[in-house]
Amino acid sequence: MLLNIFLQRLFFDNSTFTTLVPDIIGGLEDFCLSINEFFLTFFGYMKYLFAIILMILGVLTLLRYRGIYLHQRFRNKTYKNEELKEKLKKSHVFVGILYFFMGFGMLFNYLIYILIWVLDPLPDRFFFDFINVGNIIKPYDMLRISNIELALAPHEATIFLSVAFISFLSLLQISVCIWFICKGSLLHPNYVYTILIAGVMEGILAGFTTCLPFLI
Repeated sequence: MLLNIFLQRLFFDNSTFTTLVPDIIGGLEDFCLSINEFFLTFFGYMKYLFAIILMILGVLTLLRYRGIYLHQRFRNKTYKNEELKEKLKKSHVFVGILYFFMGFGMLFNYLIYILIWVLDPLPDRFFFDFINVGNIIKPYDMLRISNIELALAPHEATIFLSVAFISFLSLLQISVCIWFICKGSLLHPNYVYTILIAGVMEGILAGFTTCLPFLI
């Protein structure tokens, strides 16, 4: 009995319907505003955390090579200076300095501008093509979803920021996996290569540069 009364009021009472729907939509938009604020705060934190991770990877690589260098020198003290210089040119030193440079670049933004310049021409952001198969969404509405500067409603910005989050995860996965590969001592190589391939796929879908403006 009560269920029948509720259904009648819900589907046949226009006043109830017109007040219920705006309340739901307004609540969802307020929720999207909170999500957008969370994402922007998240990117602010992750910029510095990502920079610290890159610098730590660089320091670990240099310390590891220093250990190899000291061990070889202790075992054979007859090493010539030229031989020692050649060992200092190995990949460990290059990778360590590169990651340390990348960490400072992330911290002071110049790496972000370099990545935008290098990665922007790559074909990516296929996610926006997939959700508009058959041109279901109008072109202008599609631009509001795929470009946060054109977004008018909070949920449109939420969609873009969610894609930017996936973009950031792809860059993080690729950076860490490349470090493990350059390190040359993979305990689970299949696992590392799987994560690397997944990171590349995520970057192609969400865009490698989608998250970068939020890290500046």
